[in-house]
Amino acid sequence: MDSLLTVEAAQALAVAAARPLGAERVGLREALGRVLAEAVTAPDDVPPHRNSAMDGFAVRSIDVGDASDVSAPVELRIVGEVAAGHAAARAIGAGEALRIMTGAPLPDGADAVVMVERTEAAGDRVRILEAARAGQHVREPGEDVRRGDVVVPAGATLGPAELGVLASARRAQVAVTRRPVVALLSTGDELRDVDQPLDARAGKIADTNSYALEALVREAGGVARVSPIVRDDRALLRAAIEDARAADLIVSTGGVSVGEHDHVKAVLAELGATLDAWRVNMKPGKPVALARLGATPYFGLPGNPVSAMVSFLLFVRPAIRTALGCARPFDLPTVAARLAQPLRTRGDRRSYLRAHLRSDGAGALTVEVAARQGSHVLSSMVGANALVAVEPGAHELAAGVMVRAIVIAAIG
Repeated sequence: MDSLLTVEAAQALAVAAARPLGAERVGLREALGRVLAEAVTAPDDVPPHRNSAMDGFAVRSIDVGDASDVSAPVELRIVGEVAAGHAAARAIGAGEALRIMTGAPLPDGADAVVMVERTEAAGDRVRILEAARAGQHVREPGEDVRRGDVVVPAGATLGPAELGVLASARRAQVAVTRRPVVALLSTGDELRDVDQPLDARAGKIADTNSYALEALVREAGGVARVSPIVRDDRALLRAAIEDARAADLIVSTGGVSVGEHDHVKAVLAELGATLDAWRVNMKPGKPVALARLGATPYFGLPGNPVSAMVSFLLFVRPAIRTALGCARPFDLPTVAARLAQPLRTRGDRRSYLRAHLRSDGAGALTVEVAARQGSHVLSSMVGANALVAVEPGAHELAAGVMVRAIVIAAIG
């Protein structure tokens, strides 16, 4: 247990401890960001009928196959008009055309549409200035989705596009996975809440972890339940953990190292928890406790704020996504980027360095690593949209080399 686990081994343990939760039904307008718990199929073809892709004139292609604006425009008789949401009053025959709007059903007899810009209309006559082939500017039934097709699979996270497609399948409600409740415990005698005065002589500091991690829980799709600050007292910590057991996951910060006042491991042992991992071969965030308290996954993260956030992204977020039933719980993308400046590391463990990714507009990415990388320098996370992973042994990297970066926010 005292040997260092690889990050990948620790991640496997983290997601293995999480269990998919049950489903609940929500209205489509309330489903943004939720994870679909059912595969949704199309009840009908989309579009359901042949319709025009342009404003113009519905025609028979056989009538206008030789039309040209230079030598041989074709003149047709206009026999009506049809708008979107309405049916044509009649079919068209030889030598006839029907004025048609985008999305309107194609009238019987027509097999093509000529866009209005390639016509000249006057009274009940229209001159067609280009040839039209069968199917031109016509949307066929099922061109987007066929009846019975799976339009959104189970495990998909519902974004704006998915909601639009579900609306096209006429689903007013969908089954989504219940959001996991994540209990957050900040531990340490030094902590004060943000509305309390600090005593600098006594080394008091603001509790930043509960605020940052609450936001990360919400971003991952969970519901955070923040407990009051837990002092460095074994009995108080035990009571707080016992109270948190009603949650789906428990996350504590601080108390997982080897100091006299680090009680998390001992209390977990008292409660009969199974400790799967304690130390991970990474920086920041080596002291990470991964445990199972009965059926409840427990994550003991370091107290330093950057260590807590990085550990959360690597281990807790995938567990939350697993509990949500996501098809891809490790959903933070990894990209290759060119290093903007020379870089030195101690090279003893894999380092996750806060950095800013930017695109050159042509698809290439450049990454600039923050100057201050201390695990206590929380301000270095502001503006960071990536974590650059540097493997052990890579003591010096030259500017311009390609590195691996985990994207944690939008690329500017």
